Amino acid sequence: MKKRIPIFTFLTITATLAACGLVMPHSPILSSEPKEGAVLTRAPRTLRLYFEGLPDVDRSSLRLLGPNGEHQLRGLHTMSADDLMIEILDPLTPGDYTVEWTTVIVNNPTVYSDKFDFKVEDRP
Repeated sequence: MKKRIPIFTFLTITATLAACGLVMPHSPILSSEPKEGAVLTRAPRTLRLYFEGLPDVDRSSLRLLGPNGEHQLRGLHTMSADDLMIEILDPLTPGDYTVEWTTVIVNNPTVYSDKFDFKVEDRP
């Protein structure tokens, strides 16, 4: 029994430290167009992400990765008090896409980054 207590203590401390290292800051993203996990039959022409507060455009970025690599985007801007929007320049073909984003919410020094996926399918 005496040998089990130190092993249990070691495992408990190790699990606690590992969990602390995995804590991620709260993500400020509320929704997106297209939505995370969406399956679309019509390719989007823009990406729009909605946040809990005003994103700092100068400290933000969006990338779109698809089956043929990275897509060209242009004109990152805000349309309202809580979003980022950008135009997709080249046409999207059927396949899986990943949107990678980074932003800073005004008056908050934290840099937030994440990604989400959506899919474009052929029209039925």
